[in-house]
Amino acid sequence: MLVTHSKTPSGVMILAAGLGKRMRSELPKVLHEIGGEPLIFHVLSGVLESAPTAPVCIVVGHGREQVESRVLADPRFAKADLTFVHQPEQKGTGHAARCAMDSQWGSRMTRTQSTVLVLPGDLPLIPASLVQQMFAPLARNEAVRLLTCELTDPTGYGRIVRRGKQGSVLRIVEEKDASAREKLIREVGASIYSFKAAFLKAGLQRLSNKNAQGEYYLTDLIAQAARSGKKTDVLRWSHEEDLRGVNDPWELAQAGRILNQRCVRASALRGVRFIDPSTTWVDLTVEFDEGVVVHPGAILSGSTKIGRGAVIGPRVVLEDVEVGAGANVKAGTIAQSSRIGDGAQVGPYAHLRPESVVGEKAKIGNFVELKKSVIGDRTSVAHLSYLGDATVGKDVNIGCGFVTCNFDGRVIDGQRKHRTVIGDNVFLGSDCQTIAPVRIGDGAYVASGSTITEDVEPEALAIARSRQVNKPGYARKLKGKS
Repeated sequence: MLVTHSKTPSGVMILAAGLGKRMRSELPKVLHEIGGEPLIFHVLSGVLESAPTAPVCIVVGHGREQVESRVLADPRFAKADLTFVHQPEQKGTGHAARCAMDSQWGSRMTRTQSTVLVLPGDLPLIPASLVQQMFAPLARNEAVRLLTCELTDPTGYGRIVRRGKQGSVLRIVEEKDASAREKLIREVGASIYSFKAAFLKAGLQRLSNKNAQGEYYLTDLIAQAARSGKKTDVLRWSHEEDLRGVNDPWELAQAGRILNQRCVRASALRGVRFIDPSTTWVDLTVEFDEGVVVHPGAILSGSTKIGRGAVIGPRVVLEDVEVGAGANVKAGTIAQSSRIGDGAQVGPYAHLRPESVVGEKAKIGNFVELKKSVIGDRTSVAHLSYLGDATVGKDVNIGCGFVTCNFDGRVIDGQRKHRTVIGDNVFLGSDCQTIAPVRIGDGAYVASGSTITEDVEPEALAIARSRQVNKPGYARKLKGKS
């Protein structure tokens, strides 16, 4: 979307200090995630897309250290003009805004006669286009711009009280303070405002907490504007789901569902085929090339990238995984922080633990687990094997039941886990083990059932198993004893 940046001197205040009691979680509410990112990240992204140089004040309270560290750790916000202001006691939105305006950031907004856009930190679905419209300059006789929406069910929201049905806005009345008649009003405030800084600064000092919740309501500034003869500009927003807030785990899930639907739809319009979009979950950060097919039940998250023409099978779970062009990741496969080469086949029911690399046209079959292992091009690990801390060359055949024994309790060169290195064109029979650290040279053969404890030279045949002994009639003797 092309967004024209506002030239108006503007600042942004994000209210992120709430306790979030209804979340029933020790995690601050604004750090709960949908689409792979905390709620506050969605708000910040929308703001910075519209006004990348705007001074942003984030009011923090409960779990402020967690919120601050999480925001500052994300490189996308490294160049943003961010200020954190602490609200020591949560006494309502008006008190939070007063903490911000009493800070150096607030003094800066007042001194520069800026417009202050106020946003809740728990509205993750707001589009950048909405933020941009709220940034539009206020007229000389306007003190505030108010965002409203008409809801089928306005329960829980502050009602917009007008002079007559379509007249000027007189006030916003909160649900707990509303009369039975006022509760019938369907036009509600969305907790998004643009204030002239001077009006905001002065109005906050006059707020009272004489209400049902004993809090200082930011909404009371609308009534102040009306009494002082200042006009309230109203931006009506028709897309109800854009303004869906998050106050409890159910609302978090509903917002996540909407965001996921948007992500899936956007990818589908760019050439990705989702067999069943309703059962597929895709983070905002996932990237697709054209021609990808995603089957039902797939969960794709983090920095996952899917190459052109790749197939993601049913119930596949990928987190921070790069999948090459034409690769086929089959049903039930789970992979984390790994890379799958072009044309490779993985699964069904394979497990790629972090730092695993599968080469081009390689095959990782059913019930194979990799951990910190590199598998060369065209190598086959067909089934029922574990490779941990292994480097495997090209064109290797690994039979069923192969295990790298990478831990024996010793520390070698500072490492508790030891590596197995297998060269190119090696053939490993079924039911073999390597006791690491060990190397198997290019072109070597390892007989089935062998336990390799020493290096194998290139082109050598290694046999490391006990000789079979048959004792005629001994089975009858054993059965007789039983």
